[in-house]
Amino acid sequence: MKRLVLLFVGAVLALGVFAQESGAKEKNAANEAMKAKNYSEALTLLETYLKVVDYKDFPYVYNAGVVASKVKNYAAAERYFDMCITNKYKSKAAYHAKAVAQKEQKKEAEMLATLEAGMKFAPGEMKLETMYAAHFMKKGQDAQKAGNIAKAAENYQMITNLTTKGFKVQGLASLAGLYFNNGAKTMQAANPIANSNKPKFEAEKAKATADFKKAKEFLVQAQSLDAANQDVAGLMKQVNEALSR
Repeated sequence: MKRLVLLFVGAVLALGVFAQESGAKEKNAANEAMKAKNYSEALTLLETYLKVVDYKDFPYVYNAGVVASKVKNYAAAERYFDMCITNKYKSKAAYHAKAVAQKEQKKEAEMLATLEAGMKFAPGEMKLETMYAAHFMKKGQDAQKAGNIAKAAENYQMITNLTTKGFKVQGLASLAGLYFNNGAKTMQAANPIANSNKPKFEAEKAKATADFKKAKEFLVQAQSLDAANQDVAGLMKQVNEALSR
């Protein structure tokens, strides 16, 4: 009877060693490939290992996302970082990395949804807010260059919704600059007819004044957040001068 017990225990130990070794070869080889910066091979090895452990080794799921990004396999990177988010492993970093992978795939709507979910999870997280602000700043600037004032304002307004004060001020200053420039452009076009067509000149001046007033409203909000901001103060000076003419 004792011998039977010993044999049984021995069998359990053998099975335990076998289970521990399952995937270990690929895991160790993946580590070596990552150290050597052989990322293509590392990704293949990591994926083999993760299948063996049913994707339960979350540090290595995250590593697979990083490696996939390095070899520009952004679809795989997105998938692995999403697993990390779902399982609450390095969530803040995973939200950002997933958004970057989506951006590289030109999945704009999905990228914004990921950033918004990340900012809800971690309010004020700088990497997430920076990426979000940069996206809408570029969209706003592109619309402004194209002369689409309403669309530019819509994009700049998105920046003002962020938690970080600096981004809020940046969004408000961009809105102020948008309307100030539009008003200045209107006046520049109207000045040549100041004497030859007085009624039309006054109508155009009224449009410009409305834009200058909008600009000032946004600058007042910006100064309430950052009274020492010199860029805001400089633009306020220009707006006040334009309104006094």
